[in-house]
Amino acid sequence: MQSPMLSIEKLQFQFSNKSPNESQLFIEKLSLNKGESLLVLGDNASGKSVLAQILSGGITGYQGRVDLTEKFTTLSFELEAETLAQDRLNDRSDFMEEGIDNGRTALEIIIDDNPFLQHDLDEIIILLAIEKLLEKPFKILSTGETRKVLMARALLLKPTVMLLDEPYAGLDIGSQAHLSHVLNSLVAQGISIILFDFYHKTLPTSIDNLVYMQNGKIVLSGNRSEVIATEQWQKLNENHYSLPHYLPDCLQYDHLEKITPLVSVNNVSVSFDQKPIFSAVNWQFEQGQHWRIIGPNGCGKSTLLAMISGDSPKAYGKDIHLFGVKRGSGESIWDIKRHYGLVSAQLHRDYRVSTTLIKVVLSGFYDSIGLYDNPSRQQVIIARQWLVLLGLDQHENTYFNQLSYGEQRLVLIARAVVKLPMILILDEPCQGLDNHNRDKVLALMDYIAANSKTHLLFVSHDIRDQLKCISHELEFMEKNNDPECEVSEENDDENALGYITKINKKLTTLF
Repeated sequence: MQSPMLSIEKLQFQFSNKSPNESQLFIEKLSLNKGESLLVLGDNASGKSVLAQILSGGITGYQGRVDLTEKFTTLSFELEAETLAQDRLNDRSDFMEEGIDNGRTALEIIIDDNPFLQHDLDEIIILLAIEKLLEKPFKILSTGETRKVLMARALLLKPTVMLLDEPYAGLDIGSQAHLSHVLNSLVAQGISIILFDFYHKTLPTSIDNLVYMQNGKIVLSGNRSEVIATEQWQKLNENHYSLPHYLPDCLQYDHLEKITPLVSVNNVSVSFDQKPIFSAVNWQFEQGQHWRIIGPNGCGKSTLLAMISGDSPKAYGKDIHLFGVKRGSGESIWDIKRHYGLVSAQLHRDYRVSTTLIKVVLSGFYDSIGLYDNPSRQQVIIARQWLVLLGLDQHENTYFNQLSYGEQRLVLIARAVVKLPMILILDEPCQGLDNHNRDKVLALMDYIAANSKTHLLFVSHDIRDQLKCISHELEFMEKNNDPECEVSEENDDENALGYITKINKKLTTLF
């Protein structure tokens, strides 16, 4: 009889300082034979990512038996954060006379001093379609691009098993479909995929085994199609959320003339290391509008958002007006940030201070990472009201780094909306959220748009992320793929390829 490749018996682990009933992982028995693959599904804080870290060796100190006998590699949010942290640790920009230290290239990350055959590397690059990323600094890549690079590094190690924790996060729609194709082909080659995620239709069709986790336990298991057909599955995946009767109080803003655009971007182009990202962007964000920005991974969406929110030096010297004031006219970064609320993958990676959940939310009043001011009594009341709305009020004194990735994302959403800012930047806000929390957050964003003076600026690749309030769309596209698009003459040359934009108005739906 074949010995199982993965064998778990009486696994028990307490994974945070929440109450034991909410944070105890317990798996009586789970096994997987060599060559088999498995979907591990569940909501935020269900324990699936904790299980992934135990299998990968990232968590020790558990009770019970866990045996994974085959060579494995991993892909996770934690790995992405560790890789970027290593580049930050080695950053020597302060010691360089000119320029900045861009850190390792994507190719250097993939190779990572491991022995390899050039033929294998070439095949992986073609398989993942990442030729254009190889010479780019890893730290400037989009979330979706970092995922592709880390997948390439994992494959170069020739694993028998791949542990993938939410591998679709941050990928554009085309890349999601491509990843499913890649995973299906790997399964066909005999590589076992153990994929930890929320249920969505993009999941690779070749994986038939499924377990569903809730509160640290497996509550459903078996053949994928049979499990999904059960009444228990339907009940577990029903949506239950309620919208507030009113929104918490907000800050008072300086008076802004109604005819003054919130943001004005005039003929702006951006390059990294003389390589164009986008060119000749002209965009007016008027009061009363809610915008969606779309485009493939690496087109510059997050770069544009960072330029208008004060987080990118690329904005200097550009014709950008924010709230009627030209960028670079003597305003401080805090003069800019006080008008914004922000949630993004970059902020999530940067929020590494050890502090409690309530203090993270309160830091949104001050646009800081960590809380260094004494909040007023009213601000504490408002922060707690937002925690109630997002179902986090029972854990306000839990430390941020003890939460699951999805719970952390909910906290950062509360931080972004706590002051009901003039512009709320939602850059992949639902990344890491389960289907229930995703629906709740999106409904709340629509409610905010309809019942406050906050304007939404929304970026998402996920087809599930639909906002009814969106009125305008800024689309990034490759210039050489759309010859009918007009570009100003001074940018119409070979060095100004990359991406350009077009505007779609009065949208009724996102997709």
